[in-house]
Amino acid sequence: MGDRGRYDSAMFWLPFGTAAAVIGLALMTIGVSRSPSGANLLASPWFDGGLGLLVFGGLMLVWSLGLYLRRRRGEAQAGRGADAAESPMTEAIKGYYSERDRLFKMWDRQQRSRARKK
Repeated sequence: MGDRGRYDSAMFWLPFGTAAAVIGLALMTIGVSRSPSGANLLASPWFDGGLGLLVFGGLMLVWSLGLYLRRRRGEAQAGRGADAAESPMTEAIKGYYSERDRLFKMWDRQQRSRARKK
């Protein structure tokens, strides 16, 4: 993994942003339910506090997403310049073909030795 620090930081901020956004929505709901109909919602401290917390949580979620995407972009750029053998799937495919070639050579040797004996 190219940049483990960014990934860890993104995963650190993700639950805090989610919790802040959910709590902000809950506070906004309290503000809406306590306000009389037709009243200005921005006058309610519950609604204002919830809105602020929702915005803060949203910013933390965007920050987390940005860190994660920068990490993924860094890995993609590092993968272009690196050797293709770094990929586990590429290594598995190369291992399969090398083992197949080894077995074919073994089989071919056995067939030649049988043909000589006859």
